[in-house]
Amino acid sequence: MSSTQRHRIAIVGAGPRGTGVLERLLAHLGGREAADTVEIHVFDPFPAGAGRIWRGSQPPLLWMNSVAADVTMFTDDSTVVDGPVDPGPTLDEWVLGNIETLRLDPELTAELETFTSSSFASRTLQSRYLEWVFARTVTDAPIDVEVHRSAVVDIEDSQQGTQQQGTQQQGTQQLTLQDGSTLEVDVVLLAQGHPDALPSAAESYLHKFADSHELTYVGPGYTADLDPDVVPEAEPILVAGLGLAFVDWMVLLAESRGGVFSRNSDGDLTYTPSGREPLIYAGSRRGVPYHSKIGYDIAAARPPLPKYFTADAFPGDALLDFRRDIWPLAAKEVAGAHFHELFASHSDRTNGSWEDFDSRFAEVPWGSAASAALVEEFVPKDDDRIDLEQIDRPLAGEHYEGIDDATARIIGYIDADLARRADPRYSSDAAVFNALLSVYMTTGELLRRGRIPAESVATDIEGWLHSFFSFIASGPPPQRLEQLRALASCGIIRFLGPDTTFSADTTMGVFSAQSAAHEETVTARTLVDARLPVASIRASGDALLRSLHERGEIVEIRANERSAAKISVDGRSRILRSDGTSHDRRYAVGPWVAGHNWSSAFPRPRINAGFFRHNDALAIELLP
Repeated sequence: MSSTQRHRIAIVGAGPRGTGVLERLLAHLGGREAADTVEIHVFDPFPAGAGRIWRGSQPPLLWMNSVAADVTMFTDDSTVVDGPVDPGPTLDEWVLGNIETLRLDPELTAELETFTSSSFASRTLQSRYLEWVFARTVTDAPIDVEVHRSAVVDIEDSQQGTQQQGTQQQGTQQLTLQDGSTLEVDVVLLAQGHPDALPSAAESYLHKFADSHELTYVGPGYTADLDPDVVPEAEPILVAGLGLAFVDWMVLLAESRGGVFSRNSDGDLTYTPSGREPLIYAGSRRGVPYHSKIGYDIAAARPPLPKYFTADAFPGDALLDFRRDIWPLAAKEVAGAHFHELFASHSDRTNGSWEDFDSRFAEVPWGSAASAALVEEFVPKDDDRIDLEQIDRPLAGEHYEGIDDATARIIGYIDADLARRADPRYSSDAAVFNALLSVYMTTGELLRRGRIPAESVATDIEGWLHSFFSFIASGPPPQRLEQLRALASCGIIRFLGPDTTFSADTTMGVFSAQSAAHEETVTARTLVDARLPVASIRASGDALLRSLHERGEIVEIRANERSAAKISVDGRSRILRSDGTSHDRRYAVGPWVAGHNWSSAFPRPRINAGFFRHNDALAIELLP
């Protein structure tokens, strides 16, 4: 068959998402007699499988925030997809099955001495797994897959095409690579992962302010791409943000500079400074770090889900309002899971039977006076109840005398969080985690059904819901919070408190920070913005996305100028143009695509993860 008759698929991006879709494509093709009529091309300037974010060339002190047993790239017997299920090892199974070979890698030797299924693997070790997954996928493929170690900088349609039912039915598409060469394909999937963004107006101002006053400003970025050596030793610095990027900075500014963590006779982690650390003043909107990962087995705390928040709970096809329609049922799902586990595993802390509580709980709206009265009747202790607003903003309304007081309060908060997340007496927290995963799955189905408006996707789903989920369920390993507590206890880190604002003090020529919870202000000559770049399409660091946006072939949506911008797609993940039509042969997937955060994390095994279901649906779209 001539090349002009072959169906040519391009996947732009060979990180975990691109690899996942490729695996599903090849699984489908394995059952086709005419598989050799399909060509697949994969493009990425970084190593295939790991891609840029998970590449192996980053400091080994940087870890994943999931235990190795909870990370997989393979479908299993729980996965409900149209294509074949092709099982493979989880991260821990792969490492333990290949440990003698892996120990020959000098970058991994020390880590592997203590590696178990409950370890938090380094990103270096994860990169080896992802590269192996990609290699296994293409080695076992029914067709050849051509990998191009290059970036795609532009995509243009051929001049052919006819208007059909509101969409532009395309001919071929021409990809232009970084070296100027071109390639014609039929269908394209953009899967570049986390793209950079050009500095915002506020970030550009801070860079200029720093340059003009001989200060240091480090803007948002992926930690492995940044240079921690620009941060001075032994002087105050300000750090904006207490999320996962902050945890990376904490390690790079302390342990990598020669400080040593060790356990005392009581088992508490302590820190011996090297003298090269800065004095870190850290603050954020919530004022506290993300919750620690749960330290016990959470598999048993998995109530029947979903129960209340299902896609079929919203009949019809009208657009839904997130706060009025969606969140009340989603919140009830989360609260119901909490109470189900409380009654199932800790009935001594409840009154009455689960059956009586459940039947009455089903009849009342969550958050109503009736639900509050019901909980008070059946659950006597406040500590066993659930308050989602208080969970979201744990320091709301608090006031402190100053930074010392705020720091002491937040160290106490970290102590309590570590103790609770390690204690199976609070296994209701694990049920909440599982319920939030279920909420994401249902939200993804509502997105596919076109029930959530684009603006709500940007504001409510990608904005608030993803932040809430990340704070509760995507936090750091408990060891990282122990390290944070140790650094705060010895005075290297001080907490500013909630609702902290960071600014340039033009009068004094320095950076300043102040929390709304007290009146003390801190100034410093260095400001580190410990956040990931705020997604932008029109100002993306990816030349391809910028070019497509300039021509109206991509539309970005965002809640406001400070919020992340996402690519607008339809329910089939086809890219929408500025005229409202969808491109029939151009798709996008990933954390920078509206509505896709629900399936952007590494999937956990045996939970019918949305990652695989989404990838399988995309594979069907991409095939002829």
